[in-house]
Parts: sequence; C-alpha cells; structure tokens
Amino acid sequence: MFKKLGMQIVLITTICIAAVVAIMLVVTILTFRSYNDSIMLDRAVVGMQVLEDKVNSEINDLQDAYSMFKEDGDFRDAAEAANADVLKAYMQKQLPGEDFYMVVGDKTGAITYKSDNYPLKSFDYAQVSNGKTIKGIARCDEELVAMYASYVKDQDGQEFMLCLGFTMKATDWLDEVMKTSNCDATVWNWNIRYATTLKRDNGERATGTDLNEDVAEAVLQKNGKYEGQHDVVDRHYYVSYQTMTDYDGKIVGAYWAGADAREADSEFGMVTAIAVIIGVVGAIGIALFIFIFCMKRVTQPLSHAEDYAKEMLEGQLATTNVTYKFADDEIGTFVETLRSAKHGMNDVVGDSSRILAAMASGDFTETPSVRYPGVFEEIEHNILKIEDDLGQTLSRMNISSDEVLTGSNQMAEGSQSLADGTTRQASAIQEISATIAEVSTQIANTAQNAAQAGNLSKQTQDRVNEQDREIQNMVQAMNEISSTSQEIEKIIKTIEDIAFQTNILALNAAVEAARAGDAGKGFAVVADEVRNLASKSAEAASSTTSLITASIEAVGKGSKIALSTAESMKEVKEMSSQTAELITEIASASQEQNESIKQITSGVEQISQVIQTNSATAEETAASCEELSGQSKMLKDQVARFKINQ
Repeated sequence: MFKKLGMQIVLITTICIAAVVAIMLVVTILTFRSYNDSIMLDRAVVGMQVLEDKVNSEINDLQDAYSMFKEDGDFRDAAEAANADVLKAYMQKQLPGEDFYMVVGDKTGAITYKSDNYPLKSFDYAQVSNGKTIKGIARCDEELVAMYASYVKDQDGQEFMLCLGFTMKATDWLDEVMKTSNCDATVWNWNIRYATTLKRDNGERATGTDLNEDVAEAVLQKNGKYEGQHDVVDRHYYVSYQTMTDYDGKIVGAYWAGADAREADSEFGMVTAIAVIIGVVGAIGIALFIFIFCMKRVTQPLSHAEDYAKEMLEGQLATTNVTYKFADDEIGTFVETLRSAKHGMNDVVGDSSRILAAMASGDFTETPSVRYPGVFEEIEHNILKIEDDLGQTLSRMNISSDEVLTGSNQMAEGSQSLADGTTRQASAIQEISATIAEVSTQIANTAQNAAQAGNLSKQTQDRVNEQDREIQNMVQAMNEISSTSQEIEKIIKTIEDIAFQTNILALNAAVEAARAGDAGKGFAVVADEVRNLASKSAEAASSTTSLITASIEAVGKGSKIALSTAESMKEVKEMSSQTAELITEIASASQEQNESIKQITSGVEQISQVIQTNSATAEETAASCEELSGQSKMLKDQVARFKINQ
C-alpha cells in the first residue's frame, strides 16, 4: 500500500513539477516575447525620431548656408547679376553633392538662376519675394523637396530671392538614418513610397508601392501616428509611422521607420529552445531525486506509523517497542512522536484506570502518579476535581447529617413548644377581642358627644358673628360723632373771628368818638356796649371751644376703645372658628376610630382562627420532625462507608 502511495506521491509531484516548469516556460517565453516586441517597437520609434531629426538637421544646414551666402558680398553680386558660374562654384563648395540645388530670382519672383539638378517644374516663388520665408518641406509637381527660401535686401540696394534645397528622393541621407538607428527608413509622397532604404530581392529600392489603407487612414486622414507590426516587402517589421507636413502645415506624406523582425524572431527562437531544454532537464532531475527520496525516506517510516495507528485504534497501547532507527527528518520525527504518544497515552490511561477503580471501591484518596501532558492534563484536572468534589460532598453530607439530626430534634422540641404557645395565644386573643369591643363602645360614645359639641360650637360662632357686626356699627357711629365735633369746632372758630373783628371795630369807634368830642359821646357809649358784647361773645366761644375739645377727646377715646373691642371680637371670632373646626375634626376622627376598631375586631377574629390552625400544624410538624430524625441517622450511617481526605 505504501509503495503505491510513494509512487503516487512521486507521480503527483512529477506532474506538479512538470506543470510548474511548463507554466514557467510559457510565462518566460511570453514575457521575453513581450519584452522583445517592446524593444523592437521602441527601436522603430527611435528610428522615426532619428529620421525626423535628420530632415530637420538638413533644413537647418540649408538655413546656415543661406546665412553664409547672404553675408558674402561677392555672392550677392553674383546672385543679383545671375552669374551662373560663380553661383555654381559657391554651390559646389558649400553644398556639395547632387542632392542639393539652388534657385535665384528677382524681386518679382521670376527665376533668374537654377542649378542643373533642380527637381521642380514649377513653384510659386512670388510669396518669397513678398516677404515670406519658407523653411521646411514642399510638395510640387509630385516631387518632395526640403528647402529654405527667403528674400535678400541689403543696404547697398541689392535685391534678390534665394532658395536652397535638396530633393528627398535622394537615398544617401536615408542610408545615414539606417546606419544611425539600425532601422530601415521611408519617405512617403502622400501614399506612395517616395524614397526608402528597403530593397527587393534583386537589390532595387522598393519605391512606388502604396501605403496600407489602415495606416493611411490613421496617419494621412486623421493626422496621427501609427505603431505596431505588419509585413513590408515580404518581411515582418516593427513599424512606426508619423505624419509629414509642409512649410504651411499641410499633410504631404509620412515618415516610416521599421525594425526587421527577423532579428527578434531569431533571438526569441534561441531563448525558447534554451528555456525548454533547461526546463525538461530540470524537471527530469527533480522527479528522479524525489522518486529516490520517497522510496528511502517515506515508505518505510509510514509503514511503522500505520502499525502504531492500528495499535492505538485497537486499544493496544502496551505493545513491545520497535528498535528501528528513523531518519532525522520531519517524517522520522512524526513516527517517533507517534510512538511516544502511544506509550504516553498508555501511562495516562493506566493511571486513570487505577484512580477510577479506587473511587469505585469508595476510596477517594488516590492521586495521579504520572504526568498528564497536553489535553490529558484536562483529564487529570477533571479526575482530581471529581475526586475532590465528591470527597467534599460526602464530607459535607456527613456534617450535614449530624446537623440535620440535631436540627430535627430541636425542631421536634420547638414544634411542641410552638403548639403550647399557640394555645396560650388563642386564649390571649379572646381576651384582647373582648377589650377591643369595650373600647369600641366608648369611642362610639365619644364620637356622639363630639358631634353635639360641634353643633354648640357652631351656634356660639353665629352669636359671636352678630356681636362683631354690632361692634362694627358702634365704631362707625363714634366716627360720625367725631366728624360732627370737628365741624362744630370750625363754627366756634368763626365766632371767635367775628368777636375779634367786632372788638376792633368798637376800639375804632371809641377813637373816632374821642376825636369828635362832645358830639361823639353818644357814639362812644354804643362803642363800649359793642365792645362788651364782643368780649362776652369771645368768652362764650372760648368756653364752647373748651367743651367741644373735651367732647372730641372723649369721642376719640371712645373710638379707640370701640376699635380695640372690635379687634378683640375679631380674634374671638377667629378662635371660635378654629374651635369649631377642631371639634369637627375630633368628631370625624372619632368616627374613623370607630371604623378602625371594627376592622381591628375583625382582624383579631381572623388571627384567632389562624392561631388555632397553627396549633394543629405545629402538632403535625412535631410528628414529622421525629420521622426526619430517624432518616438523618440512616444517612449518617451510609456516608460513613466512604473513605475521604479530611
């Protein structure tokens, strides 16, 4: 069985390794492929940049040559005079090669000189004569050229138009781009391959072919760029296309740079072959090593592990030990641990059986004699806890049986005493009931007398209210007398004033009579009488005033006494009212006491019935306590059979 298991392990492991190696190979190949594609495409993009930079560099060289010609006086003279020999000499010196050309024109734009290799049939140079500088690519007569053209006008009055350029159909500059970037390059005149480094099998340049429709739409129609892979002249390339515009920003064609995929394919094939060889050799070597290892280090230890597991399953924990020496690895450690676990379990089970057997025979004093490891520690804890809990329970039961026996005897004696006491309580309750009945009769009489006192108090309060009203009337009359006396006092005051004035008039009359002499004697007599009358009136008024003042004082004293009497009567009225309220409350309380006494009488009767019932129950409890005492003695005898730690 284990040989089969070992073979299965080897087979599964080999399959897994093969799968992992295959996956790693695929991932490695795909990663390298993607990386290689990215590198080749980046090379094409770099080639495109080199191509554009080369075109711009050539145009800048044309501008530099223009600046040099412009500053040269001899050249200006030759250009203004359209001297072909001098201009050709300058051209060959500064811009050698058949790719470059020169055009000179007058201020109207008419051409006065052009080099022999001038490629254009017609071009509007009037725009240059009108002050426009042309720098860049121009497309005319189905030809593509790069030019720099501007109008020259110096302080000496020399005026002419100068244009320097080179035809883009030339291949030398494209070959330089290919050497620099390691990429093929092409210039498209709209959608026709105009100039290129690509060659057919016969060695000719692959010009005149059409641009791919998808690329033409992306680059020429949408003014964008295109990067990717496709076949060019029967070969696979990583390509980059870029829109080409003229000096006015119009699309006139496209640039193309491509990296030959044959180099990438060659590198990819070589890397793939190497990876496959390494993966296969590695997988075979690892599988062989695992096979040998499993046969020596897995099968035999697992066979012993199976024997140990069967013995443990069948409960054969005390079997003879095997002297086989296992390898010092995880499997050997596992089998050794399994064997040690079997013997450890045998020790724990044997010790547990010994303790449980002692407990079954009534001995709770045995304790574990071996170590209980791991989860067996919980078994040890539970055995000790059971032993301790049962021992304590039996001990408490022994103590409780003694206490129950003693308590049952005390309860029997207490129950008998309770029965006697309840009999005496019944007699006392009957006497209390009779006394409460007598008190109830007296309280009823008191309530009746309180009601009569309340009626009398009410009548007294009514008489006090009548006296209070009469006192108030008297006080009001005294106030009226006082007011009248004050009015009389005012009248007496008026009489005194009249007497005083009369006396003054009499004195005046006497003075006038003395002045008149004898003629006024009669008038003097009358004046004396008037003065006497005024004097008597004054005395009468003074006497009346004294009497009136005394009367007013007496009336004031009477008013004060009446007010004091009214206040006293008011207090008597309030006290009488409070007395009536108290008597009413006493009558109400007496009535409530009468009702309470009736309830107490009813409660005492109920207590009397309960006491009689308790008396009968106490007698029954005494009999039960005697029976409980006998049962407690039997329990004590049973508990005494067990042996426990004290």
